[in-house]
Amino acid sequence: MITTKNKLIFSLALVALLASVPFVAAQEGGIQYQHANNVVTVTTDAIGVRVTAFNQVPHFTIWDENDTTPGADYHVTFVNLFEANDTDGNGVYDPEVDQRYGNPFTLPTSDWAFSGFNQEYDGDDVVAVHFNFTNEDTFTPTPPVPYVLADDPSPMDLEIEIRVHINATFMDRMKFDLALDGWEWMYDDSILVFQFVVADSEHGVNDGTGVPADFAEDESGYKFTFGEAWMECAKFAYAENGTHQSQVQVKASHGDGEQGSTGNAVYIAFGYFGNNSLDYDPTLGILSEEVQPIPTDILLVVGGAVVVLVVIAIVLKVRK
Repeated sequence: MITTKNKLIFSLALVALLASVPFVAAQEGGIQYQHANNVVTVTTDAIGVRVTAFNQVPHFTIWDENDTTPGADYHVTFVNLFEANDTDGNGVYDPEVDQRYGNPFTLPTSDWAFSGFNQEYDGDDVVAVHFNFTNEDTFTPTPPVPYVLADDPSPMDLEIEIRVHINATFMDRMKFDLALDGWEWMYDDSILVFQFVVADSEHGVNDGTGVPADFAEDESGYKFTFGEAWMECAKFAYAENGTHQSQVQVKASHGDGEQGSTGNAVYIAFGYFGNNSLDYDPTLGILSEEVQPIPTDILLVVGGAVVVLVVIAIVLKVRK
């Protein structure tokens, strides 16, 4: 039987446990952020992030905030998107085998609308920052060769939104959503490919100037490492039509940078999703050993220690 005194001790212990978890998380550090001329800069205790949408296609720059040498910057640029055939039916874009249908849609270099910052707080501390850039453009693809469609490809009214999320729970990374609406497919058995270019530079340089060292794709086929940074691709995207949401298969691949570009190419291929909008969320991060998320079991141990102290204090007071 649980007595009234035991209930009091249990309740206070539970309160202490719950109160200890956000306190420990808050000690990981803060988030600083600013916006000027369509360039957003965000820093945490582990990573620095700059998102540029001014006079260039959307461009992410990340660096290790703990590297004082001053180290390298890593540049990930969202270059274009295009429809392609899937020659072997595996859902992966192979630039040596698969054929692009028509010209790619190159992302605009101007007219990106900034949303402003949306912050989340724990007391007075900012624990998460969200923002986005949005653009609307009209694109008319050139017909593929050989051309087997009855009608010429129609102009597309595209809307592209890039949403960025930085959370104090994971100080060494940033997540970004890519939302696309208005894509008109030429074929229902093709794939839509998002192309990124990954490069590096000395810290503080606006653009990538070299090919990152040790560029590699892991066994899963969804995570790429380059220098002291990484890019991870989610295995599924989501297609929506306003009333229904469904998963879309995603496959990632890479290749050499194309002529005229510096760096490696990363291709993210999406299966057919009809006339629905597409929402996808990759992640960029730094291979930092300085700041890591505190595992749940460690949080529970820390919380448990606080609970023990609180319970002992209450028991001693009652016994007096």
